[in-house]
Formats: sequence, C-alpha cells, structure tokens
Amino acid sequence: MEGLKTNVEHDVPVQGLKHQNVAGMGSSMVSPSPDKFERFEKWLRENGAQFDMVELREYGSEDANNGAFETEHAILRRNAETIMEEEEEEDKKEETCVSSYAMNSQCANDEDCEMRGVHAKQTILPNTTCISIPLSCLITVEMGQSTQIGQAILSSELDLDAPKHVFLMIYLLLDRRNPKSFFQPYYDILPKTLNNMPIFWDEEHLNYLEGSYLLQQVYDRNKAIQEDYELICEIAPQLKEIATLDEFKWARMCVCSRNFGLIINGVRTSALVPHADMLNHFRPRQTKWTFDNEKQAFTITSLQSIPSGAQVFDSYGQKCNHRFLLNYGFAIEDNTELDGYCPNEVSLKLSPALVNEVARDRNKQPLSLSFQLMKAEFWCRDSAAAAVLSVGSLNISSGKSLGLDDLISSPSYTKRIRVNVSNNENTKAMMSMLRVIVADEDELAVISCGGLYMHRTCKDVRFAICIRNERAALLLLLHVVLKALAAYPTSLAEDKLALQSMEALPPFSNIRHATIQVRGEKEVLFHYKNLAEIGLSVIDLPEAEFEASIRALQESAHYSIFRHSKNPHIIAFCTIVLMY
Repeated sequence: MEGLKTNVEHDVPVQGLKHQNVAGMGSSMVSPSPDKFERFEKWLRENGAQFDMVELREYGSEDANNGAFETEHAILRRNAETIMEEEEEEDKKEETCVSSYAMNSQCANDEDCEMRGVHAKQTILPNTTCISIPLSCLITVEMGQSTQIGQAILSSELDLDAPKHVFLMIYLLLDRRNPKSFFQPYYDILPKTLNNMPIFWDEEHLNYLEGSYLLQQVYDRNKAIQEDYELICEIAPQLKEIATLDEFKWARMCVCSRNFGLIINGVRTSALVPHADMLNHFRPRQTKWTFDNEKQAFTITSLQSIPSGAQVFDSYGQKCNHRFLLNYGFAIEDNTELDGYCPNEVSLKLSPALVNEVARDRNKQPLSLSFQLMKAEFWCRDSAAAAVLSVGSLNISSGKSLGLDDLISSPSYTKRIRVNVSNNENTKAMMSMLRVIVADEDELAVISCGGLYMHRTCKDVRFAICIRNERAALLLLLHVVLKALAAYPTSLAEDKLALQSMEALPPFSNIRHATIQVRGEKEVLFHYKNLAEIGLSVIDLPEAEFEASIRALQESAHYSIFRHSKNPHIIAFCTIVLMY
C-alpha cells in the first residue's frame, strides 16, 4: 500500500502537493471554481459530512513561484522539531493511503493545473476531529465487486497486478458515465489528466530519469496496467465500451494515489473518500485518520494545534522519492526525517557474473565454469526455482541439462536490492551478497557448508569471512557504484546546481521532480562510494595504525558519513576482520 493514499502501487518542496497544492499564501490565492467545488461541498454536507473547521483553497501559478510554499514548509519543519512527536508508524496507509498532491501537479506550465489544499478556517486544537465523511459517501471495493464486470472478475480468478484497486477502478469508470450518479459531484472535481505521473510522461520528460531504475518501473507499471486491461476485456468485453486503455490507466492512478485502506465494520477493504483525499503530504504528520465504526464515518483528527489559515496536512508515510513520484507524481526536495534519516534509496543490480565483468576490466582470467556453477547454485538457493538450479540437474519440462547460460538467464540469477544511507537489513543483505559474489572456493565452502554460523542463502552472510574477502567485497561495491553513477548523463554537482534555478527547473514541473529523484539516488551512491573507499583505506592497516586511523576518522568530517547516517558498520566490520 502506501502512504495515505495507498499504495503499493501505494513532501514537494513543501512537502507533498498532491493536488499540487502547496501552502501558498499570496495575493494570487483564489477561491475554487464556484461551480464544481461548491457543488461538491454542498453534496457532502447534504449527506452528513462535517468539515466546518476547514475549507478548500485553490492556488494560482504565482504561488508556486513566489516562495510562499517553501516559507510555510520551513515554519512547519521548525515547529515540528520542537514537538518531535512519537510517530507511531502512521496507520501506514497500508490502512492504505492516498495522495491528493500528485493528482494535479503540472502547475508550472499547465493552464489546467489545479493546485489545491485544505486550510483551517479557525484554530484547530489537538485531538479534534476536523473532517468526518459518512460511509454513504465512500466508494468501496465491495461496490466494484457487485458490478457485472466485478462479478466476472471474481468468478474468473484472474491474476491481476492490482486486484483490490481494480474493483474501485471498475466502479469509478462505470458510474462516472451516469450523469445522475450519486457521486457525480465527486467525479467532477477529479483531475481530467494526470500528466504529472511518470506513466503518462512523454519521452522528453522520461529522458530526465535516464540512469534511474525508475524508468524500468514506469515501463513495468504501464505493461502491468495494459495486461490487466486486456485480461479483463477477455472475460468482460463490455469494458472496451466503457473505457479505453488510457482511461483505464487514468482510473488506476486515481485509485492508486487516492484510496485508503480501512477496516469497515470488521471488514478490511479499500475506499475512495471524497474530501479526505484532498489533504497534501507533510511529515511529521499533523493528523491521523481512521474509519470510526461507532460514527459510521471516516474521520480525520488533529494531532497538534493547527493555526487558523494554515494548511491541514496528512502524511503519506515515510517513503523513498521513487515511490512518491511513481504513485503520486511528485518528489520531495528535502526528504529527511526530523532525526536526519532519509528514506531515499537506489536500486543496485547484483549477480555472480560481476566477478567476470571485473576480471575482464582488469585483463584477468574468468572463473572456471565448474566454480561458477557451484556459486550460482548457492546464489539461487533462496529462489522458487532452486530445485531445478542444481549443477548438472535436468530441467523436468525440457529434459535438457542445465548449464551456466541457463542459470544466468534465470530471473533468480540477477537480484536487485534497494539501499539507502543507513545500516538497515537491506544494507546488511547487500554486503552479504557482495561477500558471496567475490568468494573464492575455500570461502564459498565456508559460506555454503555451515560451521559455526549457518548461511542458508546469499543474504545471510552478515559478518566478514576474512580480510581478503572483505577487501574484494568493498572493491566490488566500488565497481558497482561507479558503474551506476556512469549511467546518468549528469553529475550530482550538476543536478544540485540545476535545482537552484526556478527558471531552469520550474516548481512542481516534471523535470524538476525527475531531477530531485535522480539527485537523491546519486547521493546514496556517493555515500556507498565513500564507505567503500574509507573501508579500503583502513582494512589492511596494522592494529595500532588501524585504531589511530579509526580515532582520526571519528574526529574528521568524514566520520559524519557514519555518525549522522547511523551507519557505523564500516568501522565495526573492519574491527571484526582484524580480529581474525
């Protein structure tokens, strides 16, 4: 799922302007269109919704360029730092989450851009329910399941990419065609286009993501949506009459960015919640939401005092910018938590074939075929296909003996792992995989045959094997990082310089968000470049010099790499290696 607005599939400078709203406070702020927005709010009130403490505001494009958003963002960050609330991992919008921000995000150059936000009409005290939307105004998964197409999907047991989202999508696509629909006032305010979402970007904008794995994710998302559409059309041909593939994609991203995961009367479901999906993203969170079974309503409650006139935010969760951009259509310029932690990640591709790649670069002989097969066997041990990946085994379906080429072409052979600037499980798994890749025959025997520590898979080697292996692992990490950095057409320094210009990269534009995304990836890559280089500089030192170097590192600017990123493991693993 994801952040408020769910996601699995589930802040912009301000933090997240889903409706491309930012807390703009300027003379260019205007009231929403008196037609659709007033009609929308009137419809909600007539059906029991309560939101008298807040109001919708629409922003003009001047607000995006005059710095007002960044100013309010800075004030909110300062206030949050004095509060340091206990962040109980927000219902994790795996209670599914939604993001209103990304929906109408092309504000810099799009005439039809609608930047909107929810603002307090009065001071809202902590623990106050400021928005309440009755169950009758929610669109739930069950409503989509009850349609003819929904029933066809349920009875067919299709293997869909977004099995829950698809029922909300079907209901939305069907019902919006009815001009007398109960939900028509809600449909009227939904964005007509989602050009801020990368799956709708043209080639020019996608080129700004060159070098990023996000490009592959965009391709995969488009492919998955098309496959879902075609599968459903096979068992329910009427879908073609209701929606084109582009309209199906539009519905997918509307639902992906706006649905909430809820438990309603004991049933876990997902729902579109009008008005509640208008809140933009900010961390740390100022509000919490839930479905109140006693009130039979979706409620949003303040967690702190919100001044009159201030924007009321939701939190879409602690996420890497690639998830914000792919699912909501925005990237956060400063995506750091109050404790300094940054969830931005980079995706690294690892496989045993890297050893031969490095050998070729250094004009060395590749590993023997038999040893490559032995290593591949252990490397693929954690895969579903492990049973048919043993050396010399026969493929049951084809009757052919498996060789190295078969293993290399297997999806299990190349593994992707996401890492950020931290010492979390993924970082430890990455180091483990590097140790396996560079292991020689003696080391592989130690790794794969148990002993004091049982290494079941290539991700379980959490401690250094020996100095030779650890040095080789760090060298391979450096190779992988430099190769990844070389894939980008611009440098980190160039990205940072470009982001200083609001003219070259207009606020809330696709090219600015793309640049923020790739800059974040490069920052993580440079962190691991520094980590590898520092580790290599001390790993071979005699004990006395090593200890002196560690003390010097701790007192130097370089030590901030470890201290502030919570990543002191390089010193720890060097110490462990030297104890051998």
